[in-house]
Amino acid sequence: MDYVITPVVTEKTTLMMEKENKLTFMVDRRGKKEDIKKEIEERFNVKVVSLNILITKKGKKAIAKLSKDFSAEEIGGRIGIF
Repeated sequence: MDYVITPVVTEKTTLMMEKENKLTFMVDRRGKKEDIKKEIEERFNVKVVSLNILITKKGKKAIAKLSKDFSAEEIGGRIGIF
């Protein structure tokens, strides 16, 4: 099942991408943390070190911290954020 819906692009998430090597996505509310982490790793060919989940009025949001071997900015450029 596809849990990752779309990347979140705001000024705050762009700063997190540059300084903290994190990517932010809107995800399906039914997705579990382990399933979302696995899908991000498989879809973008990265290693996720940690994953934080937030439930907001607009839906469920996942913030993925990538391993130092991968660049969040490069992944963002590849998926069309920049």
